[in-house]
Amino acid sequence: MKKKQSSLSPEQQSLLKSLGLHLGIAIVLLISITISPEPLMAPAESAPAIQATFIDAQAIADQKRAQQQAQAQARAEEEKKRQAAERERQRQLKIKQEAEQKRKQEAERKRQQELREVAAQKAKEREEQERKAKAEAERKRKEAQEKAEMERIMQEQLEAEQAAQRQRRAKQVLSETERYQALIQQTIKRYLIEDESFEGKSCRLNIKLATTGLVTQVTILKGDPALCRAAQSAVLRPDKMPMSDAPDVYEKLKDINLTVEL
Repeated sequence: MKKKQSSLSPEQQSLLKSLGLHLGIAIVLLISITISPEPLMAPAESAPAIQATFIDAQAIADQKRAQQQAQAQARAEEEKKRQAAERERQRQLKIKQEAEQKRKQEAERKRQQELREVAAQKAKEREEQERKAKAEAERKRKEAQEKAEMERIMQEQLEAEQAAQRQRRAKQVLSETERYQALIQQTIKRYLIEDESFEGKSCRLNIKLATTGLVTQVTILKGDPALCRAAQSAVLRPDKMPMSDAPDVYEKLKDINLTVEL
């Protein structure tokens, strides 16, 4: 069986031991006085000894109580200090936790601010890119419009110039055609055998010519028969008729109708 541990403190145990010792001494003294054969009245010199013993016990008890009070007060002071230290530790911990919370909140605020700034920057860059794209599209549209307008003007100028050239060439062709027609008529008359009976008469002929001026066909359309036969022979007599080297003039002369008059 294990002994139960005492619930008393060492100081209390020491005090009990001291009280027990003095109590034992007192009991022994009382017993010795009681059983003594001598008269109850002790010698005069024994009373101071007993009184001194009780005074010592009281002093020891007072000293123990004072020690206990001092120890209790020291423990109370120590507990106060411990509690104060704990409160200070809790206060410092709270300050540290609040500072850490503020630090985290500030870090989060800065992060959110940075995210907003990045988002704003990206939005600004996106708007700038869209603005540039629109400006570039508008520039290209205007450029294409101006180019189309320039091409239209140039085409109109070209067409006008070509029309003017065609008109000038048409006049030239007409003039050349008329000139070669006159030359052909002169050639016919040069090879025509004239007769006094042809005077005042006319003949309408259709003449087909090759590019070299060679007569490929002569057809009498109308007129005096005798003059027409003589004119037809006159057309066929030369090796070739006068002919222009210009294709457009030839187109006007390759199939012509001429009137021979005297």
